[in-house]
Amino acid sequence: MTPNEEDELAFAISASAMDEVGGLSPVAMRLLEAATDMQQSPDSYERAFLARQLIQCTFPHSDPGNVPIWSRTNGNLTLSIRPLYDEESASHKYPYGTIPRLFLYWMVTEAARTKKRRLYLGTSYPDFMRKLGLNPSNGGVRSDSRRLKDQIERMLRATISFKQTYKRDGKTGDAWLDMQIGPEAVLWWNFDKGSQNSLFESYIELSDKFFSAITSSPIPLDLRALRALRNSPLSLDLYSLICHKTYSARKDGDTKTIPWDGLHRQMGSEYKELRNFRQKVIATVKKIRLVYPQMKVDLSESGMHIHPAPLAIPERTGGEAQEFLAIEASIVKRRRIAK
Repeated sequence: MTPNEEDELAFAISASAMDEVGGLSPVAMRLLEAATDMQQSPDSYERAFLARQLIQCTFPHSDPGNVPIWSRTNGNLTLSIRPLYDEESASHKYPYGTIPRLFLYWMVTEAARTKKRRLYLGTSYPDFMRKLGLNPSNGGVRSDSRRLKDQIERMLRATISFKQTYKRDGKTGDAWLDMQIGPEAVLWWNFDKGSQNSLFESYIELSDKFFSAITSSPIPLDLRALRALRNSPLSLDLYSLICHKTYSARKDGDTKTIPWDGLHRQMGSEYKELRNFRQKVIATVKKIRLVYPQMKVDLSESGMHIHPAPLAIPERTGGEAQEFLAIEASIVKRRRIAK
Protein backbone atom coordinates (compact mmCIF):
# COMPACT_ATOMS: atom_id res chain seq x y z
CA MET A 1 0.00 0.00 0.00
CA THR A 2 1.33 3.42 -0.94
CA PRO A 3 1.48 6.40 1.47
CA ASN A 4 -1.31 8.03 -0.55
CA GLU A 5 -3.55 5.00 -0.01
CA GLU A 6 -2.83 5.10 3.72
CA ASP A 7 -3.75 8.78 3.83
CA GLU A 8 -6.96 7.96 1.93
CA LEU A 9 -7.84 5.31 4.48
CA ALA A 10 -7.14 7.55 7.45
CA PHE A 11 -9.44 10.11 5.83
CA ALA A 12 -12.04 7.51 4.91
CA ILE A 13 -12.63 6.11 8.36
CA SER A 14 -13.48 9.50 9.83
CA ALA A 15 -17.25 9.80 10.20
CA SER A 16 -17.42 13.15 8.41
CA ALA A 17 -15.72 11.81 5.30
CA MET A 18 -17.35 8.38 5.09
CA ASP A 19 -19.71 9.34 2.26
CA GLU A 20 -17.18 11.27 0.24
CA VAL A 21 -14.70 8.49 -0.46
CA GLY A 22 -14.36 6.99 -3.90
CA GLY A 23 -11.83 5.28 -6.13
CA LEU A 24 -9.97 3.30 -3.48
CA SER A 25 -7.81 0.33 -4.49
CA PRO A 26 -9.17 -3.17 -3.67
CA VAL A 27 -6.64 -3.55 -0.84
CA ALA A 28 -7.54 -0.15 0.60
CA MET A 29 -11.26 -0.84 0.20
CA ARG A 30 -10.95 -4.16 2.05
CA LEU A 31 -9.17 -2.42 4.93
CA LEU A 32 -11.78 0.31 4.98
CA GLU A 33 -14.65 -2.21 5.06
CA ALA A 34 -13.00 -4.16 7.87
CA ALA A 35 -12.26 -1.00 9.86
CA THR A 36 -15.84 0.20 9.44
CA ASP A 37 -17.26 -3.18 10.48
CA MET A 38 -15.02 -3.35 13.53
CA GLN A 39 -15.93 0.20 14.56
CA GLN A 40 -19.66 -0.37 14.18
CA SER A 41 -19.69 -3.91 15.63
CA PRO A 42 -16.76 -4.17 18.05
CA ASP A 43 -18.25 -7.22 19.78
CA SER A 44 -18.83 -9.18 16.55
CA TYR A 45 -15.26 -10.43 16.45
CA GLU A 46 -14.30 -13.79 14.97
CA ARG A 47 -11.76 -15.54 17.15
CA ALA A 48 -8.69 -17.07 15.50
CA PHE A 49 -5.45 -18.34 17.03
CA LEU A 50 -1.76 -18.60 16.26
CA ALA A 51 0.93 -20.51 18.14
CA ARG A 52 3.21 -18.37 20.26
CA GLN A 53 6.35 -19.91 18.70
CA LEU A 54 5.19 -18.96 15.20
CA ILE A 55 4.76 -15.35 16.32
CA GLN A 56 8.22 -15.21 17.88
CA CYS A 57 9.81 -16.68 14.74
CA THR A 58 7.90 -16.31 11.48
CA PHE A 59 7.89 -18.15 8.15
CA PRO A 60 9.73 -16.65 5.14
CA HIS A 61 8.01 -13.75 3.38
CA SER A 62 9.45 -14.67 -0.01
CA ASP A 63 10.80 -17.88 -1.55
CA PRO A 64 14.27 -18.63 -0.04
CA GLY A 65 15.21 -20.38 -3.28
CA ASN A 66 16.81 -23.73 -3.96
CA VAL A 67 18.63 -24.13 -0.63
CA PRO A 68 18.39 -27.16 1.69
CA ILE A 69 17.56 -25.28 4.91
CA TRP A 70 16.29 -21.86 5.99
CA SER A 71 16.30 -20.39 9.48
CA ARG A 72 15.26 -17.30 11.42
CA THR A 73 16.34 -16.38 14.97
CA ASN A 74 14.65 -14.32 17.68
CA GLY A 75 16.68 -14.07 20.88
CA ASN A 76 17.43 -17.61 22.02
CA LEU A 77 14.79 -19.20 19.75
CA THR A 78 15.60 -20.35 16.20
CA LEU A 79 13.06 -21.60 13.67
CA SER A 80 14.46 -23.78 10.89
CA ILE A 81 12.67 -25.25 7.89
CA ARG A 82 13.77 -28.24 5.84
CA PRO A 83 11.55 -28.00 2.78
CA LEU A 84 9.85 -30.57 0.59
CA TYR A 85 12.30 -31.77 -2.07
CA ASP A 86 10.77 -32.18 -5.52
CA GLU A 87 12.78 -34.86 -7.34
CA GLU A 88 11.18 -34.10 -10.70
CA SER A 89 12.38 -30.50 -10.73
CA ALA A 90 15.36 -31.13 -8.41
CA SER A 91 14.28 -28.17 -6.27
CA HIS A 92 13.48 -27.37 -2.66
CA LYS A 93 9.92 -26.12 -2.13
CA TYR A 94 9.42 -23.82 0.86
CA PRO A 95 6.15 -22.54 2.29
CA TYR A 96 6.31 -18.74 2.03
CA GLY A 97 4.19 -15.60 1.77
CA THR A 98 0.67 -14.93 2.98
CA ILE A 99 -1.08 -18.20 2.09
CA PRO A 100 0.86 -20.45 4.53
CA ARG A 101 0.10 -17.92 7.26
CA LEU A 102 -3.63 -17.95 6.51
CA PHE A 103 -3.54 -21.74 6.44
CA LEU A 104 -1.66 -21.78 9.77
CA TYR A 105 -4.28 -19.51 11.39
CA TRP A 106 -6.96 -21.93 10.25
CA MET A 107 -5.06 -25.03 11.47
CA VAL A 108 -4.26 -23.61 14.91
CA THR A 109 -7.81 -22.31 15.32
CA GLU A 110 -9.36 -25.65 14.32
CA ALA A 111 -6.97 -27.61 16.53
CA ALA A 112 -7.76 -25.35 19.50
CA ARG A 113 -11.50 -25.60 18.81
CA THR A 114 -11.79 -29.34 18.21
CA LYS A 115 -8.86 -30.46 20.41
CA LYS A 116 -8.14 -33.11 17.78
CA ARG A 117 -5.18 -33.77 15.49
CA ARG A 118 -7.34 -34.70 12.50
CA LEU A 119 -8.72 -31.55 10.88
CA TYR A 120 -11.44 -31.77 8.24
CA LEU A 121 -11.30 -29.32 5.34
CA GLY A 122 -14.69 -30.14 3.85
CA THR A 123 -15.81 -31.43 0.46
CA SER A 124 -15.71 -28.09 -1.39
CA TYR A 125 -12.41 -26.47 -2.35
CA PRO A 126 -14.01 -23.04 -3.04
CA ASP A 127 -15.74 -23.11 0.35
CA PHE A 128 -12.46 -23.85 2.09
CA MET A 129 -10.74 -21.03 0.19
CA ARG A 130 -13.41 -18.61 1.38
CA LYS A 131 -12.76 -19.66 4.98
CA LEU A 132 -9.19 -18.43 4.51
CA GLY A 133 -10.33 -15.19 2.91
CA LEU A 134 -9.11 -16.27 -0.55
CA ASN A 135 -10.86 -15.77 -3.88
CA PRO A 136 -11.90 -19.04 -5.63
CA SER A 137 -13.02 -17.17 -8.77
CA ASN A 138 -9.80 -15.64 -10.07
CA GLY A 139 -7.76 -17.62 -12.59
CA GLY A 140 -4.31 -17.88 -14.11
CA VAL A 141 -0.95 -19.13 -12.93
CA ARG A 142 -1.00 -16.84 -9.87
CA SER A 143 -4.60 -17.57 -8.92
CA ASP A 144 -5.43 -18.15 -5.25
CA SER A 145 -6.61 -21.65 -6.16
CA ARG A 146 -3.29 -22.76 -7.65
CA ARG A 147 -1.18 -21.08 -5.01
CA LEU A 148 -3.17 -22.57 -2.12
CA LYS A 149 -2.86 -26.09 -3.51
CA ASP A 150 0.91 -25.64 -3.93
CA GLN A 151 1.47 -24.02 -0.53
CA ILE A 152 -0.62 -26.61 1.35
CA GLU A 153 1.68 -29.38 0.16
CA ARG A 154 4.81 -27.30 0.80
CA MET A 155 3.72 -26.60 4.37
CA LEU A 156 2.40 -30.01 5.37
CA ARG A 157 5.43 -31.89 4.06
CA ALA A 158 8.12 -29.55 5.36
CA THR A 159 10.05 -30.35 8.55
CA ILE A 160 9.91 -27.57 11.14
CA SER A 161 12.52 -27.28 13.88
CA PHE A 162 12.58 -25.10 16.98
CA LYS A 163 15.86 -24.78 18.84
CA GLN A 164 16.20 -22.88 22.11
CA THR A 165 19.40 -22.02 23.97
CA TYR A 166 19.40 -21.74 27.76
CA LYS A 167 21.97 -20.17 30.07
CA ARG A 168 21.77 -20.95 33.76
CA ASP A 169 24.36 -20.89 36.56
CA GLY A 170 27.17 -20.27 34.10
CA LYS A 171 26.20 -23.24 31.95
CA THR A 172 24.69 -23.34 28.46
CA GLY A 173 22.20 -25.89 27.21
CA ASP A 174 20.22 -26.48 24.03
CA ALA A 175 16.75 -27.91 23.52
CA TRP A 176 15.19 -28.66 20.17
CA LEU A 177 12.06 -30.07 18.62
CA ASP A 178 11.95 -31.42 15.05
CA MET A 179 8.52 -32.12 13.58
CA GLN A 180 6.54 -32.44 10.40
CA ILE A 181 3.32 -30.45 10.36
CA GLY A 182 1.04 -32.89 8.55
CA PRO A 183 2.59 -36.31 7.94
CA GLU A 184 -0.79 -37.62 6.74
CA ALA A 185 -3.32 -35.91 4.48
CA VAL A 186 -6.07 -36.87 2.05
CA LEU A 187 -7.25 -34.16 -0.35
CA TRP A 188 -10.19 -35.22 -2.53
CA TRP A 189 -10.70 -31.83 -4.13
CA ASN A 190 -10.88 -31.64 -7.90
CA PHE A 191 -8.51 -28.72 -8.35
CA ASP A 192 -9.22 -28.42 -12.06
CA LYS A 193 -12.95 -28.13 -11.42
CA GLY A 194 -12.93 -26.38 -8.09
CA SER A 195 -16.63 -25.53 -8.11
CA GLN A 196 -17.57 -29.18 -7.86
CA ASN A 197 -17.84 -30.96 -4.53
CA SER A 198 -16.01 -34.18 -3.79
CA LEU A 199 -17.79 -37.35 -2.72
CA PHE A 200 -15.45 -37.55 0.27
CA GLU A 201 -14.25 -35.06 2.85
CA SER A 202 -10.63 -33.93 2.75
CA TYR A 203 -8.59 -33.97 5.95
CA ILE A 204 -5.12 -33.49 7.35
CA GLU A 205 -3.61 -35.29 10.34
CA LEU A 206 -1.28 -33.09 12.37
CA SER A 207 1.77 -34.70 13.91
CA ASP A 208 1.48 -35.20 17.66
CA LYS A 209 4.45 -32.92 18.34
CA PHE A 210 3.14 -30.10 16.15
CA PHE A 211 -0.36 -30.41 17.65
CA SER A 212 1.06 -30.14 21.18
CA ALA A 213 3.23 -27.17 20.22
CA ILE A 214 0.45 -25.11 18.64
CA THR A 215 -2.26 -25.83 21.23
CA SER A 216 -0.20 -25.34 24.41
CA SER A 217 -0.77 -21.56 24.63
CA PRO A 218 -2.21 -20.08 21.40
CA ILE A 219 -2.59 -16.31 21.01
CA PRO A 220 -6.13 -15.05 20.15
CA LEU A 221 -6.50 -12.84 17.06
CA ASP A 222 -9.44 -11.28 15.22
CA LEU A 223 -10.13 -13.13 11.98
CA ARG A 224 -11.66 -9.99 10.47
CA ALA A 225 -8.30 -8.23 10.80
CA LEU A 226 -6.41 -11.18 9.34
CA ARG A 227 -8.63 -11.21 6.26
CA ALA A 228 -8.20 -7.48 5.80
CA LEU A 229 -4.40 -7.71 6.07
CA ARG A 230 -4.01 -10.88 4.01
CA ASN A 231 -2.11 -9.30 1.09
CA SER A 232 1.06 -8.75 3.11
CA PRO A 233 3.07 -11.30 5.14
CA LEU A 234 4.62 -8.47 7.14
CA SER A 235 1.17 -7.05 7.98
CA LEU A 236 0.00 -10.45 9.27
CA ASP A 237 3.22 -10.99 11.25
CA LEU A 238 3.22 -7.54 12.83
CA TYR A 239 -0.48 -7.72 13.71
CA SER A 240 0.07 -11.09 15.44
CA LEU A 241 3.15 -9.77 17.25
CA ILE A 242 1.36 -6.63 18.46
CA CYS A 243 -1.57 -8.71 19.76
CA HIS A 244 0.86 -11.01 21.59
CA LYS A 245 2.96 -8.20 23.09
CA THR A 246 -0.12 -6.15 24.04
CA TYR A 247 -1.32 -9.10 26.10
CA SER A 248 2.11 -9.34 27.79
CA ALA A 249 2.25 -5.58 28.41
CA ARG A 250 -1.26 -5.60 29.87
CA LYS A 251 -0.48 -8.59 32.08
CA ASP A 252 2.85 -7.18 33.36
CA GLY A 253 1.71 -3.56 33.49
CA ASP A 254 4.67 -2.23 31.52
CA THR A 255 5.75 -1.32 27.99
CA LYS A 256 7.34 -3.94 25.75
CA THR A 257 10.13 -2.55 23.57
CA ILE A 258 11.52 -4.41 20.57
CA PRO A 259 14.73 -2.89 19.16
CA TRP A 260 14.84 -2.40 15.39
CA ASP A 261 17.66 -4.86 14.89
CA GLY A 262 15.82 -7.51 16.91
CA LEU A 263 12.60 -6.95 14.98
CA HIS A 264 14.58 -7.11 11.75
CA ARG A 265 16.05 -10.50 12.68
CA GLN A 266 12.68 -11.78 13.83
CA MET A 267 10.62 -11.00 10.74
CA GLY A 268 12.55 -8.84 8.31
CA SER A 269 15.59 -10.79 7.20
CA GLU A 270 14.36 -10.57 3.59
CA TYR A 271 14.97 -6.81 3.79
CA LYS A 272 18.74 -6.36 3.38
CA GLU A 273 18.76 -2.75 4.58
CA LEU A 274 17.47 -2.03 8.08
CA ARG A 275 16.43 1.43 6.92
CA ASN A 276 14.11 -0.01 4.27
CA PHE A 277 12.66 -2.43 6.79
CA ARG A 278 11.93 0.40 9.24
CA GLN A 279 10.10 2.38 6.56
CA LYS A 280 8.03 -0.69 5.70
CA VAL A 281 7.15 -1.28 9.36
CA ILE A 282 6.07 2.34 9.83
CA ALA A 283 3.72 2.10 6.84
CA THR A 284 2.41 -1.30 7.96
CA VAL A 285 1.64 -0.16 11.51
CA LYS A 286 -0.62 2.53 10.01
CA LYS A 287 -2.63 -0.19 8.26
CA ILE A 288 -2.82 -2.34 11.38
CA ARG A 289 -4.08 0.60 13.43
CA LEU A 290 -7.15 0.71 11.19
CA VAL A 291 -8.21 -2.82 12.21
CA TYR A 292 -6.85 -2.61 15.76
CA PRO A 293 -7.50 1.03 16.73
CA GLN A 294 -7.31 0.37 20.48
CA MET A 295 -3.66 -0.73 20.31
CA LYS A 296 -1.04 1.61 21.76
CA VAL A 297 2.12 1.34 19.68
CA ASP A 298 4.86 3.93 19.27
CA LEU A 299 7.81 3.83 16.90
CA SER A 300 11.02 5.65 17.77
CA GLU A 301 14.68 5.64 16.79
CA SER A 302 15.27 2.83 19.27
CA GLY A 303 12.49 0.51 18.12
CA MET A 304 8.82 -0.44 18.55
CA HIS A 305 7.16 0.29 21.90
CA ILE A 306 3.97 -1.65 22.72
CA HIS A 307 2.07 -0.28 25.73
CA PRO A 308 -0.69 -1.87 27.85
CA ALA A 309 -3.97 -1.49 25.95
CA PRO A 310 -7.31 -3.23 25.37
CA LEU A 311 -6.86 -6.57 23.65
CA ALA A 312 -7.86 -7.17 20.03
CA ILE A 313 -10.07 -10.00 21.34
CA PRO A 314 -11.76 -9.41 24.73
CA GLU A 315 -10.59 -11.58 27.57
CA ARG A 316 -12.70 -14.65 28.28
CA THR A 317 -15.45 -14.47 30.86
CA GLY A 318 -17.74 -16.88 32.67
CA GLY A 319 -17.55 -20.53 31.70
CA GLU A 320 -15.17 -19.76 28.84
CA ALA A 321 -12.74 -18.21 31.30
CA GLN A 322 -12.94 -21.23 33.59
CA GLU A 323 -12.12 -23.53 30.68
CA PHE A 324 -9.20 -21.31 29.70
CA LEU A 325 -7.85 -21.26 33.27
CA ALA A 326 -8.10 -25.05 33.45
CA ILE A 327 -6.04 -25.34 30.27
CA GLU A 328 -3.46 -22.90 31.60
CA ALA A 329 -3.24 -24.80 34.92
CA SER A 330 -2.68 -28.03 33.02
CA ILE A 331 0.13 -26.42 31.00
CA VAL A 332 1.84 -25.09 34.15
CA LYS A 333 1.56 -28.51 35.81
CA ARG A 334 3.17 -30.24 32.79
CA ARG A 335 6.00 -27.71 32.78
CA ARG A 336 6.68 -28.27 36.47
CA ILE A 337 6.76 -32.02 35.97
CA ALA A 338 9.12 -31.60 32.99
CA LYS A 339 11.53 -29.60 35.13
